[in-house]
Amino acid sequence: MRDVSYAPPTPAIPYCHGMVDFLIFSQRINSWGVEKMKSRHLLTTPTVVVTNYKIESHPEGKHLHSFTPASTNTKYQFIANGEAVLKEGERYNFAYRVENGVNWVDPSAIAEAESVDPESSFYVARIHGQEIRDIELRKSNERTTHSAKDGTYLGRKYAWRIYGMAVPREVFELYLDTIKHPITSCITGASQSIAYKEEGLQEAMQTLLSSLERVDSKKNNFKSVLIPQRNWFQVKGISAITDKK
Repeated sequence: MRDVSYAPPTPAIPYCHGMVDFLIFSQRINSWGVEKMKSRHLLTTPTVVVTNYKIESHPEGKHLHSFTPASTNTKYQFIANGEAVLKEGERYNFAYRVENGVNWVDPSAIAEAESVDPESSFYVARIHGQEIRDIELRKSNERTTHSAKDGTYLGRKYAWRIYGMAVPREVFELYLDTIKHPITSCITGASQSIAYKEEGLQEAMQTLLSSLERVDSKKNNFKSVLIPQRNWFQVKGISAITDKK
């Protein structure tokens, strides 16, 4: 069995194997000969059947991949190596951004629809959390009162929205309680509660991802030795991370 015991986080741990660096993808895609993209909200799709899948040569040694869903004429595209990433006629979920009317798919956020790919789900949850962090942090600061002075603390709901949406909230909170992630007492509204220290949350979720074992190959049920209280729990598919279409 893999050693996935939790240890205090260290800086700059890569979030998942093969992950496209977000800043490179969103701010430096022009190095591939494509017009520079600005950061946009990550959008998700319902399950689509890939048709008209094409791979064309592109400057800088890369290739332009394009396809349309079976149910619409909407074109999606992404830059990758020359090997096929998708299969014609297969069902997929993916995330993308719209720039100047072009639907740019994030290659790290493509997953077959028949079973959840936890790396893709955790990746999309992380990017979505980055996009909403300022708003959720402001809400937490306005609605959560605590006296901790050793860093930023987030109310439970806001911590989950920023860092944990790849799994149900109760699983996120059970996991943090089990690994004894730093907390502080707080008041939320008129109720006594706790807030999680923000430092280390991203790395903790990376550790959870690394520990996952699939329970049923055809479903989205997983288990982790880091959450021994649960025989299984669900990891969300990409389209369930946000409700943006």
